[in-house]
Amino acid sequence: MQMRTLTCLAVLIMSIGCNTLLHAQAVRLDKGARAIGVGGAFTGLANSSFALFYNPAGLMLLPHREVSFFYAQPFGLSELSDFAIAFADPQTLPAGFGAFGAAARRFGFELYNETAVSLGYANVFERRFFFGATLSYQLFSIQGYGNAGAISLDVGILALITPELSLGVSALNLNRPSIGLSNEEIAQVYMAGLSYRVLKNLRAFFDVEKDVRYPISFKSGMEFDAVPYVSLRAGFSTEPQRIAGGIGVRYAFVDADYAFLTHPELGFSHHLTLSVRFGGTSESAQEDFERLIDEAFELKPPIKEGEIINLNTATFQDLMRLPRMTRALADRILRYRQEYKRFESVEELKNIRGVSEALFSAWRRFLVVEP
Repeated sequence: MQMRTLTCLAVLIMSIGCNTLLHAQAVRLDKGARAIGVGGAFTGLANSSFALFYNPAGLMLLPHREVSFFYAQPFGLSELSDFAIAFADPQTLPAGFGAFGAAARRFGFELYNETAVSLGYANVFERRFFFGATLSYQLFSIQGYGNAGAISLDVGILALITPELSLGVSALNLNRPSIGLSNEEIAQVYMAGLSYRVLKNLRAFFDVEKDVRYPISFKSGMEFDAVPYVSLRAGFSTEPQRIAGGIGVRYAFVDADYAFLTHPELGFSHHLTLSVRFGGTSESAQEDFERLIDEAFELKPPIKEGEIINLNTATFQDLMRLPRMTRALADRILRYRQEYKRFESVEELKNIRGVSEALFSAWRRFLVVEP
């Protein structure tokens, strides 16, 4: 235990410095096992409640309310415990008024710790351009020396370039807050990232991160949806060189994510996240994200009242005109028709995975079954 504490204090001495009462954390710690699993390259997508720590504009990409819990013990040291909780709500505000989120995090132990609470807001312009900001109060504390705090501002933008490609840019601590007796500035961090869907079930990520105190860091990763409810992840980053990986499992309205991260000198770190969605099914987040893409690029003109689609002759584009239809569901409907030759009744749609009562009710008046 004594050796573990000495190791921890050595790390903290590097972080705190000897010429100030309090000094900002030396390295920005990523939050969320999904983001860590792809090497921390999450600025270009950020479609989770942990968007508050990467790019607040990503709050507008969530289809439902979400609360997430994150925990890690870097390098197996309980003295470096890292905990965060984040909440995103894209539904409460009236249509057109955007989304909001909140988060809290704590790093450290009784001798030294950092605590922060955050509030975020995001909105969208012309369906493809998202923007957001996060306001945080950060408190740094050293036992026996006191504590000091500061208010910081993060901002971010995110653009859907094509149906497959998105670009994000964010700046952390943009207002250059300072703390302590010597007014030590909390370091600014600038990030830019790309997210590209290579295949239907494979997405690539790439980030460039610049902490004003250190060289540029490059981060990259991949996320592969191996089966409908399981995702595999791998990533790599520089400054320092680190290899990451992880797995995510979705069941009903719950997501469980695990990630590991290696450090060339300090070894392994393990990270866990548990997320709960309020509304939707196990695949709704991804399918609703696809629907957002479809609407942003007007890939499907919405069906009008009074129009009718024959399920036995409908094409993929015909089905995509139905409200809340996604590419995955349209594919399943066509595969079902191919397997069984034809639909005998509209009610057969309920036999297809992902077609809920709510979706069926939204489609029923537009559908008929004819030879």
